Amino acid sequence: MRMMTLGVRNLLRNRLRLVVVALLIGVPFFLLLALQAIGAAVRAHTEVLKQGVDTSLQVRAKGSMGHVNMVGSHRLLPHDALEKVRGIAHVAKVEPYLLGMSPTEGHNFAMHVGLHVGDAKRLESHGEAGNPRIIAGRDFTPEDAGQDVGLIGQAYARWAGITPESLANARLVVDLTRTHAVIFPLNRPTQALQIIGIYASGYVFGDMQLFIPLETFRRLYGVEQGFSWLFVSADSVDSVAFVDRQIRDALGAVADIISPKSAATFASTTTRTVQRIAGTVSLFAVVLMVVVVFFVMLVTVRERAREIGTLKAIGASNGGIVAQFLAEAMALSALGGLVGVSLFRALGGVLSGPLFVLSISPFLPAPYKDTLFARLGGVNAGVGPATVGLVLLIVVLVAALGSGYGAWQATRLSPVEAMKHE
Repeated sequence: MRMMTLGVRNLLRNRLRLVVVALLIGVPFFLLLALQAIGAAVRAHTEVLKQGVDTSLQVRAKGSMGHVNMVGSHRLLPHDALEKVRGIAHVAKVEPYLLGMSPTEGHNFAMHVGLHVGDAKRLESHGEAGNPRIIAGRDFTPEDAGQDVGLIGQAYARWAGITPESLANARLVVDLTRTHAVIFPLNRPTQALQIIGIYASGYVFGDMQLFIPLETFRRLYGVEQGFSWLFVSADSVDSVAFVDRQIRDALGAVADIISPKSAATFASTTTRTVQRIAGTVSLFAVVLMVVVVFFVMLVTVRERAREIGTLKAIGASNGGIVAQFLAEAMALSALGGLVGVSLFRALGGVLSGPLFVLSISPFLPAPYKDTLFARLGGVNAGVGPATVGLVLLIVVLVAALGSGYGAWQATRLSPVEAMKHE
């Protein structure tokens, strides 16, 4: 303990060198903490993006809209596509849909969408899981599966003369023999559907749709096999690209796939790029601190060779001398760490932006070069338990590595050789 105390006291022998060395260690420490904070901010931003992203992929027949009575765009996905996609890893859910068209007035038309009761009510014009708001009547229940019932958009309801007040006895007659410039007739009997509810989607064309149970759609349109769309939900944003590739491999050339890759790309490219750069610069900062301590301790050993000889001559053990140099190195590293933490707390929020621009921005994909740091909303320059633990870990690492050679040199000197040094 006495030798370790002596090692700490030795720091004060040369105060100018102490200040210079503390700054040389403190600046890399500041870089280390700032880059860790930037990395944490990017990870947090990525998690926010993930939470707000729809991880559904839309699958439909190659080159077709999949509308069963649309001129030139009525081809469907094969019936076995559903089970093939369901068997893919990281697929959380698959929702099948059938779509048909019905003329209204002039050149306008409405969309009829068949879906499993309980699946998302998607808007044909956007492919969104709108689950529109019911403004009159009720939503589907499990008992509605296979029944002649429908949920109609408010604009379509107005065209059909259906109002909330008349909903109790409302019927919509579907006549598939009627044609349109882009709709060909189907030789199917007319069918009256009971309208159980009216919805509002917030979109003009989204309100020109009729949702009906999938089994009812097949019977109404005479479609025994196939699907217009499959909406495939990946279990996470990170899995979107993998699921996309697996669907392409499973279905081959029969399908087109539309997938929301923006957040997945951000997570797989931008976030990883930031983490790699932060890790590389952090490693460089640690190496720089080790080199500083190494050379300081090397100079210290040479300066104190005579003192070391005297200590050995009066009986000091090699272990005691090593402990003295190790304690000095740890104290020096701790002081540098304290300087780095102080700089980070005082200037971290201000200097993280320029540091990001200089060290990370040049390596980011083009869409994020000039905008990402602003999106982060700054970095947290606070010092929490994780930061304290990091400082302590780096102090021990730097002290052990940086003072190792100096301590080894100290133990190799014999008392006589050491006493001869001037």
